[in-house]
Amino acid sequence: MEAEPTERMQTGPEQYGARAGLRRVGKGGIRPAALGILVSILVFLAGTVSAQEPGGEACPATIPSSGFADTEDLSDESVRAIDCVAHYGITTGTSPTTYSPHDHLTRAQMARFLIRTASALGVELPAGDSMPFEDISGLDADGQRSVARLHELGITTGRRPGQFDPDALVGRRQMALFLARTLAAAGIAGEGDPDALPYSDLEGWSDEALGAVAGLAALGIEWPAATDLFEPVLPVTREEAALLLAGVLEAGGASHVVLAIEVSSATSLHDEGIVVTVTATRPDGSPYRGLLVDMFVSGFGHRYDGTCFLVTDARLYGVDAGTAEDCVIDRADPRTNYLGQIKASLAHGPRAATSRIYAWVGDLGQEFRETRPHQVWVEVEWTDVPDRVEIDGPIEARYEEVVEVEVRLIGSNRGRRQLVMMVIRDGVTVHRVTRTTPYSGRVDFVYVGPDDPSSNNDDELVEVIKVFWDRNGNWIHDGPAEISDETTVTWDD
Repeated sequence: MEAEPTERMQTGPEQYGARAGLRRVGKGGIRPAALGILVSILVFLAGTVSAQEPGGEACPATIPSSGFADTEDLSDESVRAIDCVAHYGITTGTSPTTYSPHDHLTRAQMARFLIRTASALGVELPAGDSMPFEDISGLDADGQRSVARLHELGITTGRRPGQFDPDALVGRRQMALFLARTLAAAGIAGEGDPDALPYSDLEGWSDEALGAVAGLAALGIEWPAATDLFEPVLPVTREEAALLLAGVLEAGGASHVVLAIEVSSATSLHDEGIVVTVTATRPDGSPYRGLLVDMFVSGFGHRYDGTCFLVTDARLYGVDAGTAEDCVIDRADPRTNYLGQIKASLAHGPRAATSRIYAWVGDLGQEFRETRPHQVWVEVEWTDVPDRVEIDGPIEARYEEVVEVEVRLIGSNRGRRQLVMMVIRDGVTVHRVTRTTPYSGRVDFVYVGPDDPSSNNDDELVEVIKVFWDRNGNWIHDGPAEISDETTVTWDD
């Protein structure tokens, strides 16, 4: 859990560590990933916090509750922001059941928050095995590593040489700098005009600090105060930190879910069902349970307008495919289980084709578009297959004679298929042999009859000859999918 905050006020701004290679976003050209983000993250009015509802791709309303019991008096916007940062693993709370939203944010907590946020934005984190500051030895291993990583990324240089001051509180100006540097580490920077900022208490600020506040505002992350004051040294609360970090996740295009899809076979026979498994994980790799997932089968991708194109000769079982609600996130869709998975079976009509199986997630009622960020697909090639096996018979022969069992595999793609002949006597398989079909699909099995029981006129012996197409090569008849035929051979003196 995060260390409990203290009440010690901090002084002085953090030094700024510049980074290169940024993607800059001007006010007139916000990236698509930043559209729909929190246009107004914090409004400080009468001592309360308000914000536009987190509801973009990074923090959708479908994110599950964090389960903290001390957020009931907060606005819906704040609760969703806390749920969001908890979902990303950015916060674990001050205890398993509390977030402590009204407490002030310490620099040690801030270090953990920012490093986890950077990871969610795709920043490759350094090892963090250095000890850049003398006063962080009291932190646990994760805390020390978080501070070291911030230093190695250039996000912090400390309060003073050799001093990080982990128990000090984080002021608004420092928070703006930290957030801007974290986004910079991910290659993102907003281009804002510091002269357009509405605050009257910015005199004496460095160009870097002014640029940080203006750049965040260009990305939709700002403090639009009810007055004209920014109040730069006012300590940031944990509630405010959650709102700000949710805005950073949105601006950075973070993904709240990682989807993966796999099939039991990428090349399948048209009358052979395959299993499709979709796995959803949270950003920290843990299973994403209870998530609605829509699936559909497309022949070649999307329509010209980006909507889904459904094929008519493929069928998914275990999902809502084929209903009027398909290609829409609706309550008929399956939810991921405790492993974060859903499984469906897929079958196809009797012709060769290539199908693309899509799985995607979104808000309830949302319709599929090819631009949706949370989607995966996999292709399956369907091949024509033989229709049936035919055996000539029944056969009559004398004991110890050699008989030929003529077998034909009928239908498409009948060559290079493995056929297995089984000889069954009194319910027991006494002989088994395999042959591979030529292009014609016709093979002959040779079988030597059983020994003559005696020189007398013995009773007839009837054996069953069964031949099946051994699709999986295990020499075992695994059911109707492995088409078969059978006849009898009668042995007599």
